[in-house]
Amino acid sequence: MHHHACLGDGSVAYSLGRIEIMDDATVAQEAYLCTGTHDFESSARELQTGGILIGYSAFVGARAFVLPGIQIGDGAVIGVCSVVTKDIAPHAIAAGNPALVIGRIGDFE
Repeated sequence: MHHHACLGDGSVAYSLGRIEIMDDATVAQEAYLCTGTHDFESSARELQTGGILIGYSAFVGARAFVLPGIQIGDGAVIGVCSVVTKDIAPHAIAAGNPALVIGRIGDFE
């Protein structure tokens, strides 16, 4: 966690891989950052890990779920209860399951 980064009440940072939360970024209450999964194509179901990066001033909404290997760009906003399965570009607004980009910061002014 970097300067002024925040993990909200009840959030989980399941750190089998590196999790980096940049300056001024917020991970809201009960969000889940998950760096581990399994290879379901294999009968042995081997563990797979991937780091998560939450960019500068990004915001991950309450109860959102971020999968392994994801990068959330600087200033991006993730809506509540979203499931982030792909990288999110800087300043994008993404929501849903799976999370889709629904706008960009500044589009609604």
